[in-house]
Amino acid sequence: MEPRKTRLDVPTNNSSGSFPEDFIGRSWDGTNNTTRSSSRSDLIHASVSQCLSGILDEEPSLSYSEEFDPNNPDFEFSITNVPFLCRSKSGSKRAQQFIARSRPEEIEHIVEVVSPHLGELMSDLYGNYMCQTLFQSCSARQRLTLLNGMKDDLISVSKNPRGTHSLQTVIRLASLPEEEAVYQRAFQGHIVRLSMETNASHVIQSLLSTLKNRHFIIREIVGHIRELALDKLGLCVIKKCVNDPQVFNELLGQAIVLMQDPYGNYALQHMIDTWQEECSFQIINCIKGKVVQLCIQKYSSNVMEKCLKEERMRREIINELIAGGKIQVLLGCPYGCYVLRTAALEAEPELREGLRRAITAVIPQIHQKKLKPRWDEILSYLS
Repeated sequence: MEPRKTRLDVPTNNSSGSFPEDFIGRSWDGTNNTTRSSSRSDLIHASVSQCLSGILDEEPSLSYSEEFDPNNPDFEFSITNVPFLCRSKSGSKRAQQFIARSRPEEIEHIVEVVSPHLGELMSDLYGNYMCQTLFQSCSARQRLTLLNGMKDDLISVSKNPRGTHSLQTVIRLASLPEEEAVYQRAFQGHIVRLSMETNASHVIQSLLSTLKNRHFIIREIVGHIRELALDKLGLCVIKKCVNDPQVFNELLGQAIVLMQDPYGNYALQHMIDTWQEECSFQIINCIKGKVVQLCIQKYSSNVMEKCLKEERMRREIINELIAGGKIQVLLGCPYGCYVLRTAALEAEPELREGLRRAITAVIPQIHQKKLKPRWDEILSYLS
């Protein structure tokens, strides 16, 4: 019987182009012959390569039809095509260039055409760049028109990794009370949840930094300060509004918990920087009797160093360390040594002298000589 022909163009040594006899009887279940296994692999790879030819070599592009393909020689730019054109890389670039040199009446036309599609375009891979360019080229009235057109999409856009950048751009441009009203209606009731979202948190921070009336945000986060301060992203929101008295009072009420937390300690440090004199009395009451424990912990020691920069808190902390005879505990701990170094740098002459005497008295009793360079550094600041 004549061997069967195949449609695959398999390399062969026969001049006729047909399969060799030994190939017909070859089993696909496996063979110990290395050369034959290699030939079978080449055959499969050759056929797959032919099937994929022309697919993987081209860069994928997002184009809805040839009508909106800027690379098409018959393509003519039209403002009405902008919502579809900007969804491809080259089309978005073309639209941005057109917007940048457009006259006011052309911008007005673009706003009318784009407004119904804005929420979708702001989250698009390429469309979001066109949106950012358009926002910066708009008048305040036109920007308000765009916002009203996408007010129902603001939450979903804020959570999108591309949409968040577009939204932050337009928020930073806000200048009208009507714009602030749109944001308030859209985000009210969602502030706490969005503050801890990967992308939306940056939108809430932009609102806090830009809006004149940010009380609707403060009202929602009050009562959730601890929850936000213990969260990596929520912490950034708290730092933006720590100068508000309600936020300040709630932070103080959670001071001991927060200062021992990997993220919460930064909220306390920022609060102390902002409210130094106003918070000193309450902080002293919180840490009284716990100074040594807080000085030798990794996170709370940072807060104690910050407290040492304010005069009243510094006196209370140093006096408790000296009177309690606990200097030895701090010298035996790396974090405690950092606190003592800050105390040596910030203390008044009389407190510095008391520290020096207390440290020199206990150093001979400590056996952790690996920390000796740090003790020497502290004493050099005290001498």
